[in-house]
Amino acid sequence: MALINYLTRIHFADGVLEDALAEELQHFGIIRPLVIVDAGSDGEAYARLVDALPPHATGVRFLLSASAPSGREVERALAIFSAMDCDAYIGLGGAAAISLARRAAYANSAHSGSDRIVQRPMQGRKPLRGFAISIPTTTECVGLFPLLDLPCDRTRRQGTSDTAMLPNLVLCDPTLTLATDKRATAAAGMDAMTHCIEAFLGTTWNPPADGIALDGIRRASASLPRAVDHGSDLAARRDMLAAALNAGLASQKGLGAAHALALALEIEISPQAPHGYFHAALLPAVLAFNAPAIQNRLSDLREALHVAPEADLPGVLTAFGAGIALPRTLKSLGLNSSMRKRIASRALEDPASQTNPRHATADDYVRMLEHAS
Repeated sequence: MALINYLTRIHFADGVLEDALAEELQHFGIIRPLVIVDAGSDGEAYARLVDALPPHATGVRFLLSASAPSGREVERALAIFSAMDCDAYIGLGGAAAISLARRAAYANSAHSGSDRIVQRPMQGRKPLRGFAISIPTTTECVGLFPLLDLPCDRTRRQGTSDTAMLPNLVLCDPTLTLATDKRATAAAGMDAMTHCIEAFLGTTWNPPADGIALDGIRRASASLPRAVDHGSDLAARRDMLAAALNAGLASQKGLGAAHALALALEIEISPQAPHGYFHAALLPAVLAFNAPAIQNRLSDLREALHVAPEADLPGVLTAFGAGIALPRTLKSLGLNSSMRKRIASRALEDPASQTNPRHATADDYVRMLEHAS
């Protein structure tokens, strides 16, 4: 028996921040949200959010102080939430801000012993301590499932369901992504496409997720180069945000070795690199390792990537990444044997490793890193 479950509330449209935020906050009785914002969104995007708040509502600004928030940041958010009499969390920005809002909401709900209130209007002004709203300003992370979180976010433990940290509401507004620079656009877009590829290639039975993943791959492969080269192309930005949303929905199937290796690599070697920056270098090695287990899916993957039936997929993905100025290999990182072993050990512990199409050992991960170098 397979359980297929898509459970959160999502708005997707140009200008949906202004069109939906006030109505949704009024519906839930939220009047003082703690708005967790990153440096990249602490300008026009934050100003738009403030202007979109309903009458009598006031946002409390929380500026994220690090690109990878720690447990200490969660505690700081919880303290400000309480001190400022806040009643819900909003994450505005990339994966770090969205992740912190969700983590704080989950922790606040757990600390208070209260139930998370999902899609139910408030009676009076009782804080929705476990209520989180995700408003992405990049395509790095729409913020649906823990599998999409940053390296620092290890809140998904055995016994914690995939839906335990779902945001209650997601506002996907492509106009918020227009300010993202080329490097961040390339990395975030490659991250979304890789999530879709790994979800589609995973062996868990979930036909709706497969269809969602293939649609995300088609959109990303067609539109990511345009979004990188012409950042004001709203149609390309819209397609990429849709691909990121698809990645979040499809990842309910689980991800794979490329995701596990990328997070481990970022922790060990390059924490300042935007998430997704090394995906194009890692994917060919992962596909080569997984080849015996994924042959029946490759024709559909080639079609979604808009390449010929006989195309060499590792080569296609390497060239695609290079075309948007992502590294072809990991050679510039100068990985030595001990580094590879540490990265492999971390990757093996990642939940994504458990859903890779083919079982990988630490030695297998070391060989994939060697291949990618």
